[in-house]
Amino acid sequence: MGTALKAGRGHVYSVREEPAAQTVLAFLPNHPDEGVGTLARARTSEGPNGDDVVFERSAERPMGLWAEAGENLLRIVPLLGPDAPPADGVDDCLPCPDCYRPVYESSSSHTLIGATPFPVVGLCRLGADGSTLRALRQADIPVDPEQPAVLEVVAAAMV
Repeated sequence: MGTALKAGRGHVYSVREEPAAQTVLAFLPNHPDEGVGTLARARTSEGPNGDDVVFERSAERPMGLWAEAGENLLRIVPLLGPDAPPADGVDDCLPCPDCYRPVYESSSSHTLIGATPFPVVGLCRLGADGSTLRALRQADIPVDPEQPAVLEVVAAAMV
């Protein structure tokens, strides 16, 4: 999956198979808009009209973010194997102050000093472009009350 994300190629990975049904993780580049990729968890089953596909969850992000995610997967996944040597230290990253995603020095991040009531350092791209704030507004899940507050301040500063 990491190679497909990095290269911007479509990929389907079977997560679980059951009698007459299958759950897959699919990466669909440039779908539906050019420059935007979709990562979706879908369930397929043999319905009355042939194969039925139900999208359980999906995320649409710019292709550049998927490429960065693919690079990180390729770097991280080999370290998760049972035969991997123990880590000798923590990766050099900081959590994004609004969404807590890891922000590495190689990632493009934003620093807002003086534009907000408090300095925001190492903001990930999804926080800076407002994607995280939009997702939180649409989701019906409990979150730390400080997170939307940071995102609101960042959104106002980025305008």
